Amino acid sequence: MRRYLSDWKGLVYNLAFFLNGLLIFLLLFEDRFTVPFWMQAVGRMHPLVLHFPLVVLILYSLWVVIIEKPDSTRWNAGLGDSLLIIGTLTAAVAAFSGFVLSKEDGYESDTLLWHKWLGIAISLTSIIWYSSRKYLEPWKLSSKIVAASFLVLLFVGGHLGGNLTHGEDFLISPLGPSVDEAPKVAFEEAKVYENLVKPVLEQKCLSCHNEEKSKGNLQMQTQALLTKGGKGGALWDTTKADLGLLIGRLHLPIDDKKHMPPRGKVQLTDDEIVLLAAWVKSGSRFDQMVSSLSPQNPVYAYAQNVLGGGRTEEQYDFSAADADEVQKLNTTYRLIKPLSAESPALFVNFYNRANFKSEDIEGLMPLKGQIVSMDLSKMPVKDQDLKTLAGFPELRKLILNFTDITGGTLGELKKLEHLRELSLSGTGVKMAHIKLLEAIPSLKSVYVWNTGLSTEELAGLKKGQKIRFETGFRSDTLILALNAPIIVTEKQLISKDETVSLKHQIAGTVIRYTLDGTEPDSTKSLVYDKPIAITKNSTLKARAFRAGWYGSKQVEKVFFKAGYPIDSAQLLTPVDPGYKGKGAASLIDGKVGDTERVSGTWLGFNQNDFQSYLYFKKPVKAGNVTISMLRNIGSYIFPPTRIEVWGGANEKSLKLLKVITPEVPTKDLPGAVNLVYEAGFEPQQLSCIKVIAKPLAKIPDWHGGKGGKGWLFIDELIVN
Repeated sequence: MRRYLSDWKGLVYNLAFFLNGLLIFLLLFEDRFTVPFWMQAVGRMHPLVLHFPLVVLILYSLWVVIIEKPDSTRWNAGLGDSLLIIGTLTAAVAAFSGFVLSKEDGYESDTLLWHKWLGIAISLTSIIWYSSRKYLEPWKLSSKIVAASFLVLLFVGGHLGGNLTHGEDFLISPLGPSVDEAPKVAFEEAKVYENLVKPVLEQKCLSCHNEEKSKGNLQMQTQALLTKGGKGGALWDTTKADLGLLIGRLHLPIDDKKHMPPRGKVQLTDDEIVLLAAWVKSGSRFDQMVSSLSPQNPVYAYAQNVLGGGRTEEQYDFSAADADEVQKLNTTYRLIKPLSAESPALFVNFYNRANFKSEDIEGLMPLKGQIVSMDLSKMPVKDQDLKTLAGFPELRKLILNFTDITGGTLGELKKLEHLRELSLSGTGVKMAHIKLLEAIPSLKSVYVWNTGLSTEELAGLKKGQKIRFETGFRSDTLILALNAPIIVTEKQLISKDETVSLKHQIAGTVIRYTLDGTEPDSTKSLVYDKPIAITKNSTLKARAFRAGWYGSKQVEKVFFKAGYPIDSAQLLTPVDPGYKGKGAASLIDGKVGDTERVSGTWLGFNQNDFQSYLYFKKPVKAGNVTISMLRNIGSYIFPPTRIEVWGGANEKSLKLLKVITPEVPTKDLPGAVNLVYEAGFEPQQLSCIKVIAKPLAKIPDWHGGKGGKGWLFIDELIVN
């Protein structure tokens, strides 16, 4: 035992020698080397293991530099050898793990190349130094030159690694000019993107998305690169409930692997998230001036906090709300924040149309004395909701763009004695409704872009003096695209006597639609002239057309024919705790087709198959089971690989009725899409049905999560 203990350095040396030889071999055949799935974890350990050899080798090198004579009491040869051999082995481990990590996507730069070669050079130099230590005694000049050179090698390699992980010049940036010393732009000259949005992106996002390190093939250092997006597509999309990738991933739970910035990085503050969301919602303009915004705009308030400015914020005569009450009423899709630092005034932003309910407005009543601004853009707000909004006496600004209001109750807003700004763009208001706004003495600005008002009516509004109407740009020579039609019917499980309704805000528009999966066109597709009856599971696709305009983008929604009432359901396999919905009740609650995986309606399975019983107290003559599922390849949610439907009088008499084997996608399919699987079989009397769905066991090699298990999401079972 003593002999083995005394020879531990030899064993460590042999292991380090082997690793260095392996590194050289891999370098020679790097183009042919593909990292197997099981080795990816070794590469990702690199940030954990690299610090130890750095510290040990720096200590040893500094020790060699300061030793001045052979008989110095400050030198311990045994301890020095131990430090060097430990540093040698751990440097080899760090270099090997770094080499494996460098094969992942997102590291394509000269910095990576230099960092990789310097890391391997440090490992090779360490083992050569240890092998030659008898000739390089620490008090000799040659040893001190080697130690000093080695220190330079360590610091340069570490500096390049810091640049890769944290951004350019990470190690030396504190030595440069202080950020506080940089001249601030004048408030009146400040731009929303250049002076507010860009600094946030540079501080919180650029370290992972730059020319040196482009995670997800996304770079963010220029406007053009931001607009281009990355592997997942465009960064923002105002047609989506969550405003697209940028804002959607900021709102994910911090433990979610898709949350940005990732755990361990400095997170965005609530104010910064509000800034980015407001910028995207307003059109993500790169040229907008801060001074052009209303004082009630959250971006304006943010600019006052960051830039200061010569404008004086409005003074409010009400007291601040209870902080605990504000915190309690904040939700994932309803954000309540102070208008500015130390201000008692609050603003509210709503997100995610699918989760919105009228009760979400009523729930804010405890703060009605402090809310001065409310943004309900793209929420399914109805005319009757304006009566509730009229109960917020301190409202100065109300944004109702692209909501479902028609304008019939706009007169309710005359109760708002402080209302100064109202935005109705993209709604179905008519001229008669707009006239009702003249009864609001405080109202100064109204936005009516893309409404049902004619050119003549808009021109007439421009002549008014009391209220400034913003009507948008219009031209006789410029052809514009129509907005997409609106699918009014929110419910997606349609019973026998129910229908589906469509509408468009612009009068004279023709809506054409299909139910057979084909794309609607302007000549052959069905014209919408009355509510649509749904007689079977269908995907409704619709577009709007009008003379003198380009056709709109397509809007689509899946509708299901309601089936037999299912008396109860039972899950046979455990659902993932992160996506447990309402348990078995989620399968028979009539809510289907939501594409938001974090909406609380989905049941998620990853480690287990999905297996469930459906029970009927009285036998039903069934011939079809519809399964509603989700596909979101970017979030690792794949179609199932096999679906089985069993049926019988009870659990012990089940027989196999149908097997479906969906194809595994062979490439990335962007976006979240509802999948509908119909298992048809010979009609028969059934009291118990069992449904089994198997998740993808191994994600294909073309995907970023290759080799892992796919997720399976299910939210409804329908029996007909």
